[in-house]
Amino acid sequence: MSRWIGVFSFLAGMASLWFTTNAHAITPYIIIDADSGAVMQESKADVPWYPASLTKLMTLYVTFEQLSKKKLSLASEMTTSLKASQQPNKKLGLEKGEVISVEKAIYALSTISANDAAVVLAEHIAGSEKKFARLMNKTAKAVGMQDTVFRNASGLPDAKQQTTARDMAILAQAIIKNYPQYYHVFANRALTHNGEELLSHNAFLYQYQGAEGFKTGYTCGSGYNLVASAKQGDVRLISVVLGAETPQKRLQLTTQLLNEGFELTPDAPGLMLVAFRRSVPLSAEPEYVIERPGCAILR
Repeated sequence: MSRWIGVFSFLAGMASLWFTTNAHAITPYIIIDADSGAVMQESKADVPWYPASLTKLMTLYVTFEQLSKKKLSLASEMTTSLKASQQPNKKLGLEKGEVISVEKAIYALSTISANDAAVVLAEHIAGSEKKFARLMNKTAKAVGMQDTVFRNASGLPDAKQQTTARDMAILAQAIIKNYPQYYHVFANRALTHNGEELLSHNAFLYQYQGAEGFKTGYTCGSGYNLVASAKQGDVRLISVVLGAETPQKRLQLTTQLLNEGFELTPDAPGLMLVAFRRSVPLSAEPEYVIERPGCAILR
């Protein structure tokens, strides 16, 4: 019996090793210390990738910036345009002419990734989504996202909308450092709209010890993306996983990376800062999965 137990243990170990090796081999990822920016691990962190709904992290960053400049308030009311009302799921279901507050829109993006609320914010701040995208790109460069191009506020498919795991880690770190007063919105798990409770589908928030927040993303072209942050003791880490095959694999790899990260020392000698880049140019189109019809819903 003990021999068979040993065999099963060996096979389980090999399966775990297979997952680690293969997931790390095909999936761009990075994990950094949120305070120092030291990179704990990375792989293909500068390969261009479709951000999907991770785009909304920048939409919210720009919103936080507008709030800090007193150009908006959380109570500011915004009117839903026809374009915003026609956005595909996931969304609140806002109708043309419906009024929503900035605060409600923020939580709609962070909690359920509402595409209609993203467009409402964009149009209210910049006059149009196209102008807002230009503001997003200007802001991206200002925070150090050198290999990212935004084309819309939601992350809905656009072949020219690209990012990298490194740039998303830089953005997440900037949110925590520059707008800590709004960081809590990324931990929100439920939102009530028109009497209906809408729940976050970010399994990371429910299942990882020390989970603090951030954002999921999915399109057919991007695969399953996740920016995650967690704190254990005095150490806070940020991980980015792009292009996982399933939501389960996305969570599994994120969990594994964070567990490994918390075992390391953020100030260990030889660790590079997140701003250090590899020589991977921004290409015209990411080289991974081609968009397939019927897969444009973001999650």
